[in-house]
Amino acid sequence: MRVLVTGAAGGIGGGVARALAAAGHDVIGVDRDAAGLATLPETVSTHALDLRDGDAVAALLADRELDRVVSCVGGYEIAAVEDTAVDSFRRQLDTNLTAVHTVVRAALPSLRKRGGRIVVVGSMVGSTALPYHGAYSAAKAGLRGYVDALRREIEPHGVTVAFVEPGPVPTGFNERAAAGVAERNADPEGPYADAYRAFEGYAPAATDVETVVERVVAAVTADRPRAVYRVSPRARWLPRIVAALPDRLADRLVRAGLPGGILGRLIDR
Repeated sequence: MRVLVTGAAGGIGGGVARALAAAGHDVIGVDRDAAGLATLPETVSTHALDLRDGDAVAALLADRELDRVVSCVGGYEIAAVEDTAVDSFRRQLDTNLTAVHTVVRAALPSLRKRGGRIVVVGSMVGSTALPYHGAYSAAKAGLRGYVDALRREIEPHGVTVAFVEPGPVPTGFNERAAAGVAERNADPEGPYADAYRAFEGYAPAATDVETVVERVVAAVTADRPRAVYRVSPRARWLPRIVAALPDRLADRLVRAGLPGGILGRLIDR
């Protein structure tokens, strides 16, 4: 089976590429991080590429036969909506959403011909938006809508689609976002200063990398994959609880789970 894995230099994407290669599949790893790609096994064919560039993606995938596409791209910055610069907002939408579409669009002719599959890794913030993650939550909610629409369009044409929605995973992803908070939001007297300080050392971990990788690989290889895989108790129960509560009470619950909040001091951090 020939599998394209995007975001292959990251913790989840790299784990998926390694697991599929070890199982004997022909794996192509793509990421803009050439140094990260270099850590993958030699059996993985790697390409350093900015996936937001639709023309470059189309050129890479032209005439390339694929059985599976696995999207593990992502990235975000922590900031209040008011403090999120337009360039930052656009960058997060492009990284988390456009970079999925460029690959899906280019790969679909081959996948349709071969009865293939698309597996997309999202985030629970697409189902439960978090304060100070506004652009990221918007992008991941958009991604969930994109995948739902794609599945309903393409499955009658023989291509299956699965969505993996994990809770926070300790890959360094959240830690990198936290490290940039002070730099981007330097006003010590600003209205969000206390919240930004609370994000120092932010390293939430609702589940481990290995579990997420296992679920993604299961979605790739299953004869009949589920439409949605929610990975970690938090990813499964928090959206359901928030949906069942009155809006203002749900807002209080979500805020309590942030750094400095009551739940934030008690649950998986």
